This record gives sequence, C-alpha cells and structure tokens, in this order.
Amino acid sequence: MSRAAEPRSVAEIELTVRLQQQELVASFGMFAFRGAELDSVLDQACEVAAKGLNTAYSKVLEYRPTTQDFLLRNGVGWREGVVGRVALGADLASPAGFALRTKMPVVSNHLTQEARFRTPAVLAEHGIHRAINVIIEVEGSLPFGVLEADSSDRYQFTVHDLSFMQALANILSAAITRQRQSVVQQELLQQKDMLMQEVHHRVKNNLQLVHTMLHLQARGIPDGSEKSRLQEAASRIMSIAAVHRRLHEEGAVERVELASYLEGLMADMSESLGAAMAERPIALDVDPMKLPSEHVTPVGLITVEMITNALKYGAGAIAVRVRKTDLGVDISVQDDGAGFPDDYKPGSGASLGMRLIAALARSRDAISVGRTEGGTIVTVRVSFSQAKSP
Repeated sequence: MSRAAEPRSVAEIELTVRLQQQELVASFGMFAFRGAELDSVLDQACEVAAKGLNTAYSKVLEYRPTTQDFLLRNGVGWREGVVGRVALGADLASPAGFALRTKMPVVSNHLTQEARFRTPAVLAEHGIHRAINVIIEVEGSLPFGVLEADSSDRYQFTVHDLSFMQALANILSAAITRQRQSVVQQELLQQKDMLMQEVHHRVKNNLQLVHTMLHLQARGIPDGSEKSRLQEAASRIMSIAAVHRRLHEEGAVERVELASYLEGLMADMSESLGAAMAERPIALDVDPMKLPSEHVTPVGLITVEMITNALKYGAGAIAVRVRKTDLGVDISVQDDGAGFPDDYKPGSGASLGMRLIAALARSRDAISVGRTEGGTIVTVRVSFSQAKSP
C-alpha cells in the first residue's frame, strides 16, 4: 500500500501561496504591456487580485477630481449594476479615500468593528468583512485611483498580501502612465500632421498662383522667345507643384516608395500634357527602393525635367529607368531622337533644362549623353551625399 500524503505545514502552504502570487504578478505584467485597451488591463488586474488573494471580490476605484469621489470602474464578484455605476466616497472616513489622501495602503480585517472608517454601502450589501487597498499612482499626474480586494469571510489579509497588491498597483501605474503618454504623443503627432498639411496646402496654392500669373503674362505677349520662356517657366512651376503634391498628399512620411511616387508623377504629367504624352508612350522601370523625402524631391524633379526634354527635343517612345547605386540612383531616359551634337557638353549651353538638371544633381559631371541604335540616351547620376532640392 502507498503511504497517505502527509499534511502540509503552515509554512509550506504559505510558500505555495506566495509563489502563486509571484507567478500571477509576472503574468499580469506581461499582459499589461502588450498594448491592450485600458479597461482590459483593469479587468485583468481585478481578476488577478481576486485569484491571488483567494477572494470573490475585487475592484478598481477611479478617482474623479471634479466630484471628488470614486467610480467603481472595474471589478469582479459584484452584483449586476454595480460596476461602472456605483460611486464611493473619497474622504478620510472611506478606506479607499484614506489610502488616496495619505498615499498609504490600507488593510482592514474588521470593517464592521473599525472606528477609523465607515463601511461603504455597496460593501455592506455584499457582506464584506475585510478590505485591502493600495493607491494607483500616475507619473506626472493625480493618482488614478485605488486597487482594492474585499472578502466576506474571516480570513486575515497579511503584509504579504499587501506586497502582492502593491506589485499589481505598480504595474497598473506604469501601464496607465505609458498609455497616457502614448495618447499625448498621438495628439501631438496629429497636431503636427494638421500643421504640415496646412503648410503643404499653402505651398500648393502659392505655386498655383505663380503659375497663373506667368500664364496670364505670357498671354499678353506676342509670339516669340519671351512668350516661350514665360510658358516654359509656368510649366516648370507646375512640375514643382506636382512633385510637392505627390510627396505630401498622404501626409508627411519619412520614407517614400520611389516607383509608386514616380508613377504618380507620370500620371500628373499625362493629365497636364494630354495628347503630347499620348503620342509618345513612356515606359517606367524603377528598382524597388524607399528613399527619404529629402532625396525623393530632387529625384522627382530631375526625372520630370528629363522626360520634358525628351518630349520637347526627342522622338518616339520614351524609356525611363532608375537604378539603385551604392551612393544614390542613376536616372536614364532613352528615346528615338537624333541625339546631341558630338561636341555637346552636358550641363552647359543655352538649354535651361539641362542646366537645371546639373544644378539639382550638384555636378555637371553627373550628366552623360550617348547614342543607342536608332536613338539617344541621357543618364544622370545622383549622389545623395550631394543632391539637394531647390
């Protein structure tokens, strides 16, 4: 026959209880910092407190400064209609109020015999004889409230139980502080986004105004080189506006997917140029990459300017390729045009477009021109250590 299990000593039972409480605290800490909603964290704290103290009742009392009382916000064991509705006093005659006012935990194992406190009506209704509560602090703010466990039996809460409750309250304090800071950060980010959207909107309107003024001025001038230059300037203003709008239409972002960004610019150009682009199809081939917004701007402007030059001076279909390099990107535009003279020096001469490209790339040497079978190709090497937006 096997021997009957020997009864455990009081010390062994106590050790088992404390180990279980430690495990509950550790598990709750992991849960609280996973980013769950605050009410879920508070509900879990109540369940853990009740389980760790082997009681049916626990609650979180949220302090309300405007009414200077507590709302029984979360809890377990209470009858229907209590949680989320019942208010309790927060004065010194209330166990929870005493903890809040003195910032000291309260253990009362004989509520009905207490001379210090009155027994709140909701506790008396549930036959509560003892209570233990600890304050839930919040960094840089008023205390959130009190975490409390209650029992209807005669078992005594001990100093070890108080340590367990304080550990739960500390986790709640950290979790609530973190969530509030996150909310503040989100509000600040939203305000920043709204401000940036307003700035981008004003920039867009100002560019549109400059374009309109140049266009109106060109209309009042007879055909000739001056009229053409004004029209060309107005067109470039709209190119800048398109680059700006595409970059910020979905809010400020730190890194931009270059392929989709350039595709959007092509759509803008197609809308503004209409038949000119319909007669000259453009194929876009871009290596997968994400670039910081300060690098995307010069790449976008250079690409638009190169395509504009190809449409103006070249012929046939246009192929645009953007390749990633160790220092930046190579942008090449190829068409079926006759090409440049043999003595042409990239970035020089009277062509404003090529001079703009050289300025954006920060080097005339960044531009190379060549011929292919039946056409011409222009390549601009952009180094992000040098390139800048205008």
